[in-house]
Amino acid sequence: MPEPVRNQPRRVRSRAVAALVVAALAVSCGQREPRATVSRLNWACGAQRCTASFRVAAEGSDDEALLVLVRAYAGNSVASREIVGEYRQRLVLPAGKSKAFDVSLETRRPATRLRVILERAD
Repeated sequence: MPEPVRNQPRRVRSRAVAALVVAALAVSCGQREPRATVSRLNWACGAQRCTASFRVAAEGSDDEALLVLVRAYAGNSVASREIVGEYRQRLVLPAGKSKAFDVSLETRRPATRLRVILERAD
């Protein structure tokens, strides 16, 4: 039997509170987004390979330990999207500096989208 409609807003509020608690714990544990950006992204994908060129710049006043992920995706909608190829590289980018990347990655099937994702590596 479905729950009464009057109980649904409470469940939504509980999820929102839980999400805020998780975010607060992540901040208190020292986890934060990298202070680096991706620019000048240019990419192309064929039947079995994608290539990408881009620049990553550190914007903070400290060196950034980064994990650079380049992911190729197949599927035309978010619901049907799947990763069909990935490139990973760890690096320490000095404060205020940038680095150019030229990447080539194999794909299991033709990709329709490519993303560059920056994560903290420390």
